[in-house]
Amino acid sequence: METNISKLLQLEHNCRNCESLKELYYQVVNETRSLVPYSQGVLLTTDLTGKYKVVAISDISAVDSTSPFVQWIENIIIDLDSNEKAKSIFIVDTKTDLKEINFKSMHEYSPSNLVYLPLKSMKDYTESNYILLLFKEDEWLENDILILKHLSLSLAYFLFAMRSCGIFQTLKKLSFKNKYLKYVLIFIIALMFLPVRLSVLAPLEVEAKNPYVVTSPLNAVIEEVKIFPNEKIEKNQLIVKFDDVDFNNNYLVAKRTLDVANAQLHTVQQGSFFDATQKSQISQLESQVKLKEAELNFAFDQLNKTKINAIEDGIAIINNPNDWKGKPVSTGERIFLIAKPENIELKIMLPVSEAIFLEENAQIKAFFDNDPTNSWLGKIKYISYKPELTEQNVLSYKIIANFDDIKENGYIPSIGLRGTAKIYSKEVTLFFYLFRKPITATRQWIGW
Repeated sequence: METNISKLLQLEHNCRNCESLKELYYQVVNETRSLVPYSQGVLLTTDLTGKYKVVAISDISAVDSTSPFVQWIENIIIDLDSNEKAKSIFIVDTKTDLKEINFKSMHEYSPSNLVYLPLKSMKDYTESNYILLLFKEDEWLENDILILKHLSLSLAYFLFAMRSCGIFQTLKKLSFKNKYLKYVLIFIIALMFLPVRLSVLAPLEVEAKNPYVVTSPLNAVIEEVKIFPNEKIEKNQLIVKFDDVDFNNNYLVAKRTLDVANAQLHTVQQGSFFDATQKSQISQLESQVKLKEAELNFAFDQLNKTKINAIEDGIAIINNPNDWKGKPVSTGERIFLIAKPENIELKIMLPVSEAIFLEENAQIKAFFDNDPTNSWLGKIKYISYKPELTEQNVLSYKIIANFDDIKENGYIPSIGLRGTAKIYSKEVTLFFYLFRKPITATRQWIGW
């Protein structure tokens, strides 16, 4: 007797000091045999549907739910749990308490002597529901049943104390018979049909609208860009200067060549008064003079192009002017932009993964990083039909939008300002608004 008491106290001590539910399962199915001898122990608990599932088997580290033995256990527990005697511990009469098909299969999986041990505990509407099945070759003794009856109270308490308090346990406690739960479900379902306006968020940037593009008028090397980023530019202001050494030399050479041609023409014209044969050279030399004049005009025009003056007022849109020093450029190559501060628009990059149906003149709301408390309203001007990669390497559609009122918040947003745009589409149900992405992902996965 003293030995049994010592083993009982040791088992309770081990269960009390378990650090996890899995460790406690091990103690229940394996260490209980130190008090009551048995061949095999199986522990079951209910899942979300209320069906019993095997969670631990003695002498086995992991439960395979697809094994024939586990499936047989989960079948016989249906027979036993529906028995009137299942309210407390009882020795199973396998012939009468089990269905015929389960009884005939018993010799394949386990010994014929079985005891049913319910380990159920409930407190403050929280419940732990376990069943321990013990199998042995010999018949169960009355003393064994008394020990198990006492032990079941301790094991039920330990299992209740180590229960998981997560969302799945909360769901298991819910009952569809509860009228309040029904009302909540009806309210949620009705709420899913609530019409809401579909919207997405996308990064935006303030851009110049119809800016003047400063391009290179000739093939040359830039000596200096004489403006700075966001600098105010006035009309006729010198903004770019090219290296003009070659162009100046070409102009001087063309000028000297023209002087030589004029001198030759003058000499022949004077000599023709004394020598009639020289008159035939006059027309040829006049043509040479006109050619040299054209070359001089071209050289003079090229020399004048080595300085670019602004043709309108505005601000300079350029990153670093020093990057252009000494850089060779070709005719038509863009150097920088000149824009008017009040002539701006929004560039929105909508990721392909966020693309939604957008109607003509769809409304947008812009939030800038430097002023997150205020917003600007606008309308979409156009959307690119082909997506492109952004600086962040995200494939996106380019959307251009106009402001409804550029001074809506008392000031004009500066060019280059970044933020976030909220783009509105047509009305949809709240269900579609919440589950649009999961629906899209599911359709792409199943291909339907």
